[in-house]
Amino acid sequence: MAEVSTLGRIHHVNLVRLHGFCFERHLRALVYEYMSNGSLDKFLFHGNKI
Repeated sequence: MAEVSTLGRIHHVNLVRLHGFCFERHLRALVYEYMSNGSLDKFLFHGNKI
C-alpha cells in the first residue's frame, strides 16, 4: 500500500501517471493514464515499434 501511495504522488514527464487504485479483499487494481502508443510491455517483450 505504501508503494502505491508513493506512485500516486510522483509526477514526471517521462512516467505514466497513476490515477487511482482499489484494494478489495483479494482483488487489486491500478488505474494509469491512457497511453496512445500502446503498452510498454508489448514494446519491450514483443518487439512492437512505436
